[in-house]
Amino acid sequence: MTSKDITTVENEAQHAIADSQKNTAFRDQSLIELGRLEAFDLLKKQTEAFTLKMILKHKEDKTYKGLPYTDENGQLSYTKTWEDYCIHKVGMSRRMVDENLANLKHFGEAFLESSKKIGLGIRDLKALRKLPNDEQTLVIESEAIDTGDKESIKDLIDDLKAKHKKELDAEKLKTKELDSQRQVAIRMRDEYQMKAMDYQTELESTKFKADAWKDQTKHLLFEATKYESNAIESLSRLMALRDHFLDNDDLSPQVVEHLAAGLLHSFKTLAEDFAQAWLETSSILEGYLPKMRPSLDVLQELNDSAMSNEE
Repeated sequence: MTSKDITTVENEAQHAIADSQKNTAFRDQSLIELGRLEAFDLLKKQTEAFTLKMILKHKEDKTYKGLPYTDENGQLSYTKTWEDYCIHKVGMSRRMVDENLANLKHFGEAFLESSKKIGLGIRDLKALRKLPNDEQTLVIESEAIDTGDKESIKDLIDDLKAKHKKELDAEKLKTKELDSQRQVAIRMRDEYQMKAMDYQTELESTKFKADAWKDQTKHLLFEATKYESNAIESLSRLMALRDHFLDNDDLSPQVVEHLAAGLLHSFKTLAEDFAQAWLETSSILEGYLPKMRPSLDVLQELNDSAMSNEE
């Protein structure tokens, strides 16, 4: 190898070393800058939570009024409302600021910072906030939060959201059915009251005739016996419903609470209405209390009396 060739090889080696050093320097600089960006991004996210705490304090203390800003015409102006403050001092719409504050108050600073690092957005946190408390806890304490698996967290929130919506829809349907049943019950009660008023009007128009008083008395006693039987039947049905309710161990606490409330009111209403009716009737007919006996016995006496007269 000639001296010229040796010189050429040495020059190429030096260039290679220089290029390698240059590339290494560029790579090191890039890594430094990337680290700075990551640190800045982390600091920014931490600063967001701190800034939100300050904004929340301004809102609660109502110190957002009278703050200077430059309007679109370049003129000095002052905030008058919460919306002015959000737009001109925070640089966000009132809705966005309120959403962020709602998330801060609901989840706390620590989880808000974690969610920002993971990359969860306003919509994700809003959807999470609307879930029942136990399902929120399921998400917050999930492994995906610890590992920062954004997609798994979003999928979990979406699944729980769909489940919650299904449960709400079922609850709404059940509420609608119960309301429909309630309306039917109200309508039946009103119809019974109207029939009672019609019956009272019919009785008022009935005049006892001297020659037919026995037949009229028997008719009225027969009506009294019929309504007494109806009342006993209604009470028996209520008691059967109560016993069925008490014998069923598979009912949820919610079902037990609602059934108990309704049954107690039904029994209380019947007891109070019948007690009031008895007090009024026994007071009006007090002189006949010693002669009180079942309507069927009185009907039998009238029949026996009628047969004796025929003989």
